[in-house]
Amino acid sequence: MTRVLLLLLLCSPLAAGAAEGCRNLSGLPIIQGVLWDDVWEAMDSTSNCTQNCHLGFVPAGDLDLSNRQLSIYFLVGQLSAQSGASQRVIPGDPRRSLLFQKIACETPDVGMPMPPGGHVPPLLQELIYDWIEQGAYGESAEDPIPRDFLFRDSMESLRCVVDGQTADHRACTGIKQPWRGTRS
Repeated sequence: MTRVLLLLLLCSPLAAGAAEGCRNLSGLPIIQGVLWDDVWEAMDSTSNCTQNCHLGFVPAGDLDLSNRQLSIYFLVGQLSAQSGASQRVIPGDPRRSLLFQKIACETPDVGMPMPPGGHVPPLLQELIYDWIEQGAYGESAEDPIPRDFLFRDSMESLRCVVDGQTADHRACTGIKQPWRGTRS
């Protein structure tokens, strides 16, 4: 019996190395209703992900982010080219999603943090976290990505909870979103 439990524990996804040194986003404003277009636009305007490394015939990590409409299909539910055990984006689970780990953790599960020798602005980290947490939606209605995902806590992000207590409501409502204006 002990061997079976040990084998199950060693083979479980939780046994894999966990990312370390990730930015703590608890208590920061939650960006509600984030879709892929919001994330792509923010990446395009605030970092070089879509303009330098992740485009062309040989994109970094075999991840082409050059096309707004297609790039979501290379992320959501897709395995990393660096490791067949890590998914790039796991809807509803940003901490286990390699995309978030790469931009917000000192030591991601696989490879090195991105971008090499630089950093992703904190607002973009928050936006990507909230997009993944809210289900990583935004693909074409004609070609939906299958998801095994349920919202938790009435669609509220876990970032709205600090030390088991609900954070100040102001921290959980609308913030300025420079890529599309202010909304609540």
